[in-house]
Amino acid sequence: MVATIENFEKSKELFKQGDVSSTLDIIEKTIDQLDRNNTAQRKELEEFLHRILKYCRDNNLKSEEAMVLRNLGRLHSKYRNHAEGLKYSYQALKIQKKIGRKLDVAEGLVFLAEDLEISGNYEECIKSFQEAADIYHELGKLRKEKEIRREIERLKEFSKKMVEDEYYLNKFHIDKY
Repeated sequence: MVATIENFEKSKELFKQGDVSSTLDIIEKTIDQLDRNNTAQRKELEEFLHRILKYCRDNNLKSEEAMVLRNLGRLHSKYRNHAEGLKYSYQALKIQKKIGRKLDVAEGLVFLAEDLEISGNYEECIKSFQEAADIYHELGKLRKEKEIRREIERLKEFSKKMVEDEYYLNKFHIDKY
């Protein structure tokens, strides 16, 4: 908890100095360490991210804007507000694709896929993971590609199991009692 507060304060200082990239790097680590029960801290971080987002938009910092949006998506997902998280993740991905930085696109697709999985949208999740795996392959990041392909297989198996379960529930009218 103390590390989170220290990181957050450090990110504020870096932003005052105009170092947006370093600010966003620290915020990304801060989000990972956040306590889900601390809504005040979430609110403060969200407000800070919106200030950075406005700054990025006002100064046409597209790459940084995409990173802010991705962090907003991750923050909302961390607090189980998945619909809002997906909204920001899609916005970030759209910018990252337009810029053409393939590694950022691949990372964004993985974050998006994770949110889609949590929301129960397995078909779109698999598509997002597949696109990320293809980009990692193209970039020569074969270990990362293999890791994602294992996730795809896990999701396909899970989806198959869900369809089978649904079939048996309907066939034997289990859910009607």
